[in-house]
Amino acid sequence: MPTPRYLGIDEFARRKGHRYGTILCDLVGHHVLEVSAGRKQADVTRVLERLTDCEAVEAVSMDMSRTYREAVQLCLPRARIVADHFHVIQHVGKAVKKVMSRWAKQAQGQHALDGQFHLFLRNQQDLTAEEEQTRATLAQAFPEIAVAWQLKEALRTWYATATAATAASELDAWVATVKRDGPAELRKALSAFRDWRREILAFFDFLPMRLSNGFVEGKNNRTKAIMRQGYGYRNRHNLRLRILMEGVA
Repeated sequence: MPTPRYLGIDEFARRKGHRYGTILCDLVGHHVLEVSAGRKQADVTRVLERLTDCEAVEAVSMDMSRTYREAVQLCLPRARIVADHFHVIQHVGKAVKKVMSRWAKQAQGQHALDGQFHLFLRNQQDLTAEEEQTRATLAQAFPEIAVAWQLKEALRTWYATATAATAASELDAWVATVKRDGPAELRKALSAFRDWRREILAFFDFLPMRLSNGFVEGKNNRTKAIMRQGYGYRNRHNLRLRILMEGVA
């Protein structure tokens, strides 16, 4: 199997909750390299070992999956592992959602927050002026949600503005702020930043490319469409061939 300079790896569900597969993508050439069954370390190791020159891979983008990290460390010892920044921000976004859910269950927030979660989960610049005004009003009524949102937005700003020289110190400052001011749900989410610190910071060593799994995620969405068209593709081999023929996953 051809060896890319930058590799993207991700899982996709053939049958959610039951059957999963793993895809490998060339992030430079923008095409799918392979689609394999399973997402366990042994499954991933088998497909990585098929690369023609394992030492030629410089970096691998992935979500914060211990299984994928261990397989890459075993098979691609020279590759830098880069935690996909979309997943890192999404991880914090899930914690923000938990803060909102907690408040929504209380009498004060049962009606006020109904249908408003998206105002705090979407990127601020994607909100209309009216939506931003509604968000600001809710932020005044629910200061803890406001703090969680501000911390999420601060992380996004960090990704957009930090450099290889400043990333580590700025991340440490953000973590310290979360520990001091953040709601319990965000403080709990910091465990990922301890376990994946090196891989999160590796993102800044590949600027201005901004190495990410965005291409792989797009291919995963296309796979879902293929599976819907094929009524689920009971035969895994047929699904693999269809994905590879179309160059999608």
